[in-house]
Amino acid sequence: MFENLNREIGANVMSWRSVASEIGMPESTFRNKITNGEFTISEAFDIKAKVLPKYTLEYLFAKADDKTN
Repeated sequence: MFENLNREIGANVMSWRSVASEIGMPESTFRNKITNGEFTISEAFDIKAKVLPKYTLEYLFAKADDKTN
């Protein structure tokens, strides 16, 4: 799971549904991608640019088992 992405979605008072809608993706697809860690580069850039622009891609998309953060 992308814990940082999930945390910042909640901290910014958003839902998975609202993020999915903003990037033009079905909520069920977004839910699967955030929990299984499989976003495309294009999707990651869309999320960063349209939803959470103040955060870096490296931070948002660090995997839970990535010990570098």
